[in-house]
This record gives sequence, structure tokens and C-alpha cells, in this order.
Amino acid sequence: MSDIILDVQNLRTSFPNSGGRVAVVEDISFQIKKGEVLALVGESGCGKSISAMSIMRLVPKPGLVEPTSRLMFEGRNLLDLDVPEMRKVRGGDIGMIFQEPMSSLNPVQTVGAQVVEAILLHVDTTKEDARQRTIDLFKRVGIPDPAERFDAFPHQLSGGLKQRVVIAMAIAMRPKILIADEPTTALDVTIQAQIIDLLRELQSELETSILLITHDLAVVNELADRIAVMYAGRLVETATRQDLFQHAAHPYTQGLLRAIPGLAKKGERLHEIEGVVPPPHEWPIGCRFASRCPIRLPHCADQPAPEVVNKESHVTFCHALNAEVTS
Repeated sequence: MSDIILDVQNLRTSFPNSGGRVAVVEDISFQIKKGEVLALVGESGCGKSISAMSIMRLVPKPGLVEPTSRLMFEGRNLLDLDVPEMRKVRGGDIGMIFQEPMSSLNPVQTVGAQVVEAILLHVDTTKEDARQRTIDLFKRVGIPDPAERFDAFPHQLSGGLKQRVVIAMAIAMRPKILIADEPTTALDVTIQAQIIDLLRELQSELETSILLITHDLAVVNELADRIAVMYAGRLVETATRQDLFQHAAHPYTQGLLRAIPGLAKKGERLHEIEGVVPPPHEWPIGCRFASRCPIRLPHCADQPAPEVVNKESHVTFCHALNAEVTS
């Protein structure tokens, strides 16, 4: 039996513009094994969150996950499921920690009532049992005085506690996959460390696979087994965590790593990648990093970057690297 629990093939998600439709995520393919943590990294605007929303079928209209995409979860293409079937998967087999806990919690409902509602949606049980399960979940994720916090409103909790409530809701049904979209954003360093430790403990305890979406490579280094680097709607490099941090091949990945404060040499100015991620309607037909790349070749922007396999688990998409390999 295959140990792959999620197999994403040729994911393409588009939105309308004045000239028709433009793909903001294009030809993304990756797999997640049971119990594995895969990190999807890149700057803001690269399509990481849209990829996650596509998997959950939560892309806001008029966005569209193109029907040529395949989102295979336990042998079923999620795009083929009807609304009731997908609702059972979403929040049941696949949980999600959204990027902003304040925006993902209802401000006029107590946090306990919101978790109870999520449990009752998936389990035929009593409200009292759901309440007790929620209190147990709050205790499990490290919320102090869980019975009292049950009746608190979101605005009465700190950012770290709100994030723990969101995590409790996401793991309420012991999901097989947990999608964590920037789970430490807007939290101070101490709380970030606590959330990372919590995710690591939950992943080990529940044997849950995690798709970690972040721009913070320090968080990735703490949690991930494998890393997929994304730029302007496409993957540019995938490798194991150790291999990528030690032998990053793509110039974009190298730039991201050189910008990590902990990896900079003493007295050395932090590296910055010149320019910004261009908007989707300005993406070239070739390598989308070409305009910012320090080793670009004349044809980089005009021809799609070829796949370069450095080893079985390390794949890069780059014209310059391909020229080195074939020369």
C-alpha cells in the first residue's frame, strides 16, 4: 500500500482579468506522505495560500481550480466530490489553520461555541459531550483554565491563545492532513516557539501529515521533513530539509537562505533579493525569476525552465543549472 496520502498533480488555479483568465498557481505538483511535514515556502504573492485554498476547495469566486488539476486524497480526486462529501473531508480528514486567527474566528460567538459547532458538524453527539471534548482540546493545546476560556470571545484572548483555539478546532477530528497557513505570523518570538513546539508534538502524537505554508525558513528548519520552494505561481526547487539547507541549487532558494539572520556571518550585511515578485499578468512565459536572477541566461525569460534532478529527492527548475549539467 502506498504511503502517499495527498498527491497534487498539475494544480492550476486561475482568476479572470481584462484579457480572459490568468493562472496564479500553475502546474504545481507535489506529494505528502503519511506522517510527513512538507513545507511550501516563498515570498508573499507566490501563490502558497492559494494552493492551500485550492486543495480545500475554498478558492473565492470567481477563482477557479482548473479541471485538469488532480488533487488525489486517499484515492479520490477532491475536485470530483460533491459539496456534502467535500464538507465531510474539510475539517474532518483535512484540517486547516488559517493565516489570521482573528479573521478566522467569529467575533460574536464564544471560542468554545465555535469549536463545538465544528465537532457537531462531523460527529453525531450531544452538545454536552462536544463541550467536554472542546475543553479537553483546549487543555491539549495548552490553553490555561480551559473551562473558563470556553466562554471567552475572541477579542478577550491574546494572539497566541487565539492561535491555539484555531489549532484546537483544526485537530478536533484528528485529521489525517493538517494544512498550516503561516501559523506563526504576527506572533512574538516566544509565542512562535511555543506554537512550533505544539505543532511538533501534535504531529508526533496524532501521526498527522502537515502541509506547512510559510515564508519563514527558520520555522521550516524546525518542523519540515521536505521543502518545496515556490516562486510566482510555480515550484522552483524541492528537496529534503537537510539537503536544501546544505545544498540549495536554485538562485532564488539561495537568496532566501542568505537572507536568514541566523545564517549570516558576523558583521556581514543581510542579503536581499533585488526587485519584487511581479503580478501574475506580468509573468514571463519562461522562468519567472529571470528578471531578478543573478545568473540568468539570454533565453531564461522566453523558455520554460527545464527540470534538473540533482538526486532522486532534489529537483530544481533552472536553465543555468541545466546548462551546467549538460555541458
